[in-house]
Amino acid sequence: MARKKKPPEHANHERWLVSYADFITLLFAFFTTLYAISTVDAAKMGKMVTSMRASFDNSLFESGSPTLAISQGSDRLGGAPTPHDLTQQIRVPREMRLRDSAMTKLKDLKGNFVAKRDLASNKKSLGTLKREIESVVGAEALKKKVQTRLDARGLIVSLGEIGFFDSGSDEIKPEGKALLDAIATSLVSLENQIRVEGHTDNVPIRTPRFPSNWELSTARATTIVAYLIDNFGLHPDQMSAAGYAEFRPVAGNDTPEGRARNRRVDIIVMDPYYAMAEPR
Repeated sequence: MARKKKPPEHANHERWLVSYADFITLLFAFFTTLYAISTVDAAKMGKMVTSMRASFDNSLFESGSPTLAISQGSDRLGGAPTPHDLTQQIRVPREMRLRDSAMTKLKDLKGNFVAKRDLASNKKSLGTLKREIESVVGAEALKKKVQTRLDARGLIVSLGEIGFFDSGSDEIKPEGKALLDAIATSLVSLENQIRVEGHTDNVPIRTPRFPSNWELSTARATTIVAYLIDNFGLHPDQMSAAGYAEFRPVAGNDTPEGRARNRRVDIIVMDPYYAMAEPR
C-alpha cells in the first residue's frame, strides 16, 4: 500500500513582526524614561540631594535642626526650583559655615592674644607692687616678719606671727599695726580682689576662745580684714577671709624654724583672671 505524502509546510513570512514588536516596546520604554527624567519633582529631588549630602557630610545639619530648610527658587515657568537652585542652596550654607568658622577662629586668636597681653601687663603691675611693698617694709622683711612672692593666684604678702601676733592670740601687736599700715598704703588704690588667709603650725590649741587651730587661723584672717576696712577704707566686697589651720604649710612642722614659717597670715592681692573663678 502506498504511503500518503505529507502536504508541504506553509512558509511563515510574518515572523519579523515579533522582532518589530520587541523593538517598538524598547523604544517606548526609552522615550518614557527620557520623559520621566526631564520632569523633575523639586520636593523629591531636594530630599534626595539633601539625604545624599547628609550621608557624606554630617555638618550639613546645624545643631538642633533635624531638617535642612531649602528655600523655594523660581524659574521662568513657575515656582519650582531648578536642580541648579537646589545644589546652590546646599553649597552656599556650607560655604557660609566655613567662613563663619574661620571668623570665629580669628576672633578666638585675637581674644587669646589680648588676654595674654593683659595678663602679662597685670603680672608686671603686681611685680611693681611687690617691689613697692618690699621697699616700704625694708629691713623687717629680713627678720622674716614680712615676705612677698608671686604665684598663679597673684601677689602674696605673708605676715609672720612673730611680727604681728602673740602666740595663741588674734590681736595685732602695736609694732604689727605699724607694719600693716605701711603695707596698706600700697593697697588702698587697688581694684583687685584681696583675700586674707590665716595659717598655723600643727601644735594643737585648746582655749575657751579657740578650741582648735581652725578658729585661731580664721580669727586672725578676719582681724586683718576688719583692720584694713576700718582704718584704710578698703571696700568690703573687695575683701574675703579664710582659715586653713595647719593644713596649708609652707615648711615642715618638724623644726622650730619650719613651724614659725607656717604661723602666718597671707594677704593675697589676686590676679584678676584668677579672681574670675572665685564665687560671687
